[in-house]
Amino acid sequence: MLREDLLVFLATVFHIINVGLVIIGLQVIFIGVVPDMYIAVLSTVYWIPILVFSPLWGYLADATGQYKKVMTSTLVLFAAITYMHAVFTDYVSILILRFLSGLFSAAYTPIMQAYMTLDIEYRVFGKKIATYNTAVAVGFLSSGYLTSIVLFYVSPVSIFYFAALSTMVSAFMVSLLPRKHGHRRIVNVGEAISSLFSPRAVKILRKRRAHFLVFGLAVRHIAIMGMFSLIYVYMQRRGIPEYLLGILSSFNNIMQVLLIPIFGVLVDRIGRKKVFVPGFVLSSMIPLFFINAITPLDFAIAFSFIGIGYALLISGANPYLRDAAPRGEESEILSLANTTRAFGMIFGPIIVGTLVAFFSYEAMFYILFVIGILASLMAMVSQEQYGYRQIRAL
Repeated sequence: MLREDLLVFLATVFHIINVGLVIIGLQVIFIGVVPDMYIAVLSTVYWIPILVFSPLWGYLADATGQYKKVMTSTLVLFAAITYMHAVFTDYVSILILRFLSGLFSAAYTPIMQAYMTLDIEYRVFGKKIATYNTAVAVGFLSSGYLTSIVLFYVSPVSIFYFAALSTMVSAFMVSLLPRKHGHRRIVNVGEAISSLFSPRAVKILRKRRAHFLVFGLAVRHIAIMGMFSLIYVYMQRRGIPEYLLGILSSFNNIMQVLLIPIFGVLVDRIGRKKVFVPGFVLSSMIPLFFINAITPLDFAIAFSFIGIGYALLISGANPYLRDAAPRGEESEILSLANTTRAFGMIFGPIIVGTLVAFFSYEAMFYILFVIGILASLMAMVSQEQYGYRQIRAL
C-alpha cells in the first residue's frame, strides 16, 4: 500500500507540473503579442474538452476496469501534444493544441482518484484522497519554482520541453502501479453518450442534495479559475517581474501542502461539509486580497489565502463526491471535480476578459467576490452524506 501511495503521489506531481508550467508559460509568451482577452481564451479552449470528455473517460475506465491502461495511454498522448507547443508557436496553432491537451488530460484526475479509493473503507476516504490532493499542491509548487528558473535562465518556449518530459515521467509511474479492475461491466453506448457533459453523473447525485455541491463548485471555479486566467498578466502590469511570478504564486501551494494532509484527516473525523463550506466562504474573499496588492509581499499573502481556502474546500469536496458514488461509477462521479473546474475555466476567462476589456481589473475583482458568495450559498444547501459518527462506525 505504501508503494502504491508513493507511485500515485509521484505520478500526480509530475502530471501537475505540466499543467502549472504551461499556465504561466503561455501568459508570459503572449503578453503584448495578443490582447489580454485572447490570452484568457487559451484557458477556455483547454477546458472545453475536459468539461465534455472527463466523465466519458471516467465511464470507460469504470466499465472496462482498465484504469492503468486508460491513464497511461492518455498521458503519453498528452506529453506528445505538449511537446508540439514548442514546435508550433503561433497563436492559432497553440489554440488547437490547447484543445487537444484538454482532451487527453481530462482522463487523469477522476480515474486516479477512483483507482486509489477502490476496495477501501469510507472512513479513510479523506486521508486517502488527501494523498492525491497534496500531490497536486506539490506539483503546482514545483512547477512554480521550475517556471521561475526556466524564465530566468532560458527561453520561455523551453517550458514546453520540461512540461512534456514531466508527463512522460508521470506515465512511467502509472505503469508501475498494481493492476486493479474494480466493478467491470459491459460498455453501453447510450450510457457513454449520456455521460458527456455530466448530466448522468449529476442525476445520480440528486440523493441527499449532493448535486448542490456540484453547482457550488462550478460557480466557485468561475471566480477563481477566471481570475487565474489573467492573474499573472495583472501582476506584471502592477510591476511584478516575470521571474517572480512562479515564486509568489507558490505560496498558494505551500499552504496546500501544509494543510491538506491535516484537513484530509479532519474530514474523516467530523464530516465533509464542515470542512468544505468554510473553504467556499474563504475562497469567495480571495479577489478582495488582490484589488490593492502592489508589492511582492501583498501578492504572497493573497496567494497564501488562496491555498488555505482551497485546502479546506478540496479536502472536503472530493471525499464527499466519493461518498456519494455508487459502486462501479466511482470515476464518473469523481469526474465532476474535473468538469466543474472546466466549467469555471470556460466561462471564468470569458467573464474576466470581458470585464477587464470594458471596465477594469478592480471591477472584475468585485464581481468575482459576488460570484464566490453565490457559490458558498449553493454549497451550504448540500446535505452531508455521512455524519462523523457514521464514518467512524463504518
